[in-house]
Amino acid sequence: MELSTPNSLCWRVGPAHGNSVGLALLLLRASFSWVLLFCFSSHDRCDKRVQGHTTPTSGTQTPKTKAVSDANSDSGPDYMERVFSLSALDSLLQDPEGKAELRHQLELDELEDKRPKYTSHHLSRPVVVVSSEVNPWSKTGGLAMVAGSYGYEFAMRGHRTMVVSPRYAAYDGAHYIGYTKVWLDGREHEVQFFHLYQDLGDGNGTDYIFVSHECFSRGGLYCDPKDGKEYPDNLFRFSLLTVAALEAPLILNIRGSTFGQDVLFIANDWQTGLLPVYHLYKYRRNNTYRNSRCMFVIHNIGYQGKYRLSKFPIDSYLGLPPEAVEYLQGEDLNLGNDCMNLLSAACLASDRVLTVSPNYAAEIQSPEGGQGLHQILQDKGRQNRMAGILNGIADEWNPKTDPHIPVNYGLRTFEEGKAACKKDLQRSLGLHEDPGAALIGFCGRLCYQKGVHLITQIIPWLLTYEASGVLGRVQVILMGKGEDTYASQLSNAENHNKGRVCGYVGFDPKIEHRMLAGCDFLLMPSQYEPCGLPQMYAQAYGTVPVVHETGGLKDSVLGLWDEQRDRETATGFLFCGFDENHLKERMYQ
Repeated sequence: MELSTPNSLCWRVGPAHGNSVGLALLLLRASFSWVLLFCFSSHDRCDKRVQGHTTPTSGTQTPKTKAVSDANSDSGPDYMERVFSLSALDSLLQDPEGKAELRHQLELDELEDKRPKYTSHHLSRPVVVVSSEVNPWSKTGGLAMVAGSYGYEFAMRGHRTMVVSPRYAAYDGAHYIGYTKVWLDGREHEVQFFHLYQDLGDGNGTDYIFVSHECFSRGGLYCDPKDGKEYPDNLFRFSLLTVAALEAPLILNIRGSTFGQDVLFIANDWQTGLLPVYHLYKYRRNNTYRNSRCMFVIHNIGYQGKYRLSKFPIDSYLGLPPEAVEYLQGEDLNLGNDCMNLLSAACLASDRVLTVSPNYAAEIQSPEGGQGLHQILQDKGRQNRMAGILNGIADEWNPKTDPHIPVNYGLRTFEEGKAACKKDLQRSLGLHEDPGAALIGFCGRLCYQKGVHLITQIIPWLLTYEASGVLGRVQVILMGKGEDTYASQLSNAENHNKGRVCGYVGFDPKIEHRMLAGCDFLLMPSQYEPCGLPQMYAQAYGTVPVVHETGGLKDSVLGLWDEQRDRETATGFLFCGFDENHLKERMYQ
């Protein structure tokens, strides 16, 4: 075993079967204590690992220092180590008791590991997470999973934790706890708060606060499901959410006391972009929340929340002083200077800006990746108030304990366990049962950004036998839902290659578990990827990721660029250049 980064553990084993290459298992830890340390430390301090981050060119990832370990000795334990982690995708395990039991078992497994681990800081500081969606109550994507995981992880570490989100429906177990009145759009609006406490054991738990107002009770979270268009009053809806979230710690008596003023707010994406602005202009300037901090997390800079200032005046509509325009005014090719940009305002007004991987943090500070906000983020970086922390994976992603795969396996039983999972996957999805075939998988949204078209374009090439024997003996599984064009491509690929290609239009988290246990390779040719999680799942299950060199993919997969130089540290393959030929080149190697 080799410790390749401060946040990762890499296991290496020999070839398993068929055309598989040497495999690596990478398990990543999300440092929640570091989030708090980053926010509450002196403004002149910043973790040197973040300050020194640069974006290496292709094939020049910073070599990782190896640590001497006896984990590969015959006397070592037969398990794949799990570490405390952040779930940010579909989770099959939702009940607190099940989560607590799994976490307890993983803690027992870690007792023999004497390496230093992160310690929590500022445990007396309550944490208030604000998000437009939170799993399992509301969800359109990874944001909901991250918000739910913040609520779980901070509480498990000992913080008093609140998660605030809209009440889109009547949620079981959530009870009325109070109300407040919010001035917005020229008049007062009453919002009600519903409370659900999730007991995590050992005195830890999370208070979920759902903000109730008629504007949230609709068929979709952000858009009308009938035509896919954004609701015209979204600015009102999420302004209402942010002010209500700022009121909740002050007025809600929860188990005998309020959360109070000395809290850390964690706002997420454009929907809560006004929270740092209200925090600064409405509260701090009126001697409320003076000792609090506000952190803003960018999950995808491509969605910024832009509205016309002339249509939604800062003072008469939002109830903010006119000088707040210095933060709220943004630029847009269509709106010009009449643009209100919620994401850029949040970046300017917040105490700290985080994103979901170090490399993505670097990318969005560039003109190419910053979507017009690169100068704002560069300035934040120069102030040591901008950083990226790589997401991690949930405790349930563990081949030793996963109940959704046919055979569980650990390090010592890896070869036979993975071979059995591969055979079962081939049989259940209608593929030829060929243990020697290279089984390649893809699981994600069917859209251009995920590079689905690159995979469908190279399928005929992958399946064509040639003299070297590299190609031909290949099978492909594609699973996802999204745009009809790509769904048709999946169906056509399967129809023309029965027994060799499975095009699964839809999404089933149980099949995702089985794919990661049974496939030899996982493809993630994303055009851009703020973090990405399947590549981490793959490494945990001994499936080799082949990924585009971008965002969090570059952070979480160590590439085999040079066999002699990288053979001891590589955990997968990366390719540079978002096109069919560059993907072919890397696949052929």
